Amino acid sequence: MINYSTGQVVTDADLNLIKTNDGYLDFVSDGQANDFMSNVFLDDQHILYETVERLEKKTSDILCFRMLNKSGEYTWVTARCSKDEADGYMKITMDFQDISVLTQSEDRNVLDEATGLLTKKAITDYAKAKCASVTDRVICLAILDVDNFKQVNDTRGHAFGDEVLLAVSEVIRNTLGSYGKAGRIGGDEILLVIELDNGKEELRPILRNIREKVEKLFFDEEGYPLITVSIGAADFPTYVDNYTDLFNLADRMLYRAKNRGKNRYVMYTPEIHGIVVNGILKEEDNKAVNSASPRDKTKLVLETIDGFFGTMGEAISEEMAKIAATYELDEVYLFYKDLRKSVYGYKRLENIDLHGVKLSKIMEAESDIRYVQESGFEQKFNSNGVFVVDVPQTQLHMSTKAREFFEEHGIKHAFIYKMQDMPYEGYIAFYNTRDLSRKYPQPDITDFTYLSKMIEIALKTR
Repeated sequence: MINYSTGQVVTDADLNLIKTNDGYLDFVSDGQANDFMSNVFLDDQHILYETVERLEKKTSDILCFRMLNKSGEYTWVTARCSKDEADGYMKITMDFQDISVLTQSEDRNVLDEATGLLTKKAITDYAKAKCASVTDRVICLAILDVDNFKQVNDTRGHAFGDEVLLAVSEVIRNTLGSYGKAGRIGGDEILLVIELDNGKEELRPILRNIREKVEKLFFDEEGYPLITVSIGAADFPTYVDNYTDLFNLADRMLYRAKNRGKNRYVMYTPEIHGIVVNGILKEEDNKAVNSASPRDKTKLVLETIDGFFGTMGEAISEEMAKIAATYELDEVYLFYKDLRKSVYGYKRLENIDLHGVKLSKIMEAESDIRYVQESGFEQKFNSNGVFVVDVPQTQLHMSTKAREFFEEHGIKHAFIYKMQDMPYEGYIAFYNTRDLSRKYPQPDITDFTYLSKMIEIALKTR
């Protein structure tokens, strides 16, 4: 169990104690609670004085040092330090956490000084040891990458970039709690090692909480999240039998999360992402979503709630692929904010024969839907946020961009849903492109509206 004891101290520029909180008093030796520096290991005291000097040029910093705890032992802590200047008087606030339990080593080199997380070597060694041990628990490896971190660094400065890394690291530590450990393996890339009983069922809320909390850390001038995270995850020994293959599989899922629009987590699922053969994810299998065989429409609609919010834990991409196959749609797409590129997209090919079984082959695809921004297009949606296109030449007569897009892509019929409850602008689009395709029957339109609404709710809660 990882114990995250938290305390706070406020000092002056000479590190004389001004005030503390209960967490500090519960952590340090009773006899020296009123003298902060007396609790700091002698060889580490210079780190704090150097930090004060650095804070004269920046607003925050992070450091690691040893403190004397109530048991009379020195234990490693990581502290986030910030300054507050008023009337020429500097106050230093330190929020610290006990991280000695992250490692049995007394070597400071196991900690990354910029984030307070484990170093690359320490977290990698820990992950390898977990994979080598015999256990009935599931080891989940997740690789997290801060979206657009380079751009943030370039436009707002490296000091702010440091603040971003620190804030993201704190979210990870606080969310993981006793479930696992995390370490920095690259500039803005963090490796999470999480030990669970039931794999995906327990992993999903952890990754979702991290994603949602990071999304709320910083906002741009328009109120959109300034930073988000993409996460790729895989299980051991469920799908692979060694650390190297586990890391490569999680890394591949991270690539998919970034490629699908960022600000999301992707957990490896063989039915969606393909089969792992000799440790390698077969790219040819990735292109066919094997779970997307046609099924009973009523059953698909009724299972949607349980799929998203019940015990099934279904991914939105899975639902999109199932819809394409079940309703024989030629193309399905989901967009938000950046309408130039779909978040999810699939094209349905003709049924293929695989070992005597007929399957709908679903290919990953991309599209854009910028035509909805054309003047007057907004008025085409009904009160449910739906616009059904049966005769493009007539219905899009006054919408030049939309008409040209439909003609260029051979779209004969379309169902377009505008998401109204999402924090971002968003649309779901279903197209049929076959010359002999018929217009959507009313029961299908009702189903599409329901399914789109469920997807919208699922997006908002993940």
